[in-house]
Amino acid sequence: MRTRARSGTGRQTRIIDRLAKKFGRYALVAGVARRARDLKERIDSTFEPSDGGLINRAIGEIARGSVRIRAPEAEEEEEE
Repeated sequence: MRTRARSGTGRQTRIIDRLAKKFGRYALVAGVARRARDLKERIDSTFEPSDGGLINRAIGEIARGSVRIRAPEAEEEEEE
């Protein structure tokens, strides 16, 4: 059985794998999606991101530590 090739560069794949180990795959996906959605809402109307541009930017911000992923328990406590 063949494994599916990952898209992206080798460097990007290593960054994603490192972040997935640190936060967990589900938390990473949820965090990246939330940040990309936030970027899309705040985006200047003249800027049109290319395919995956917002997602790549969100991953980069998380990897640099500019944006932190909170644990699901912390989000639930804040809502109450």
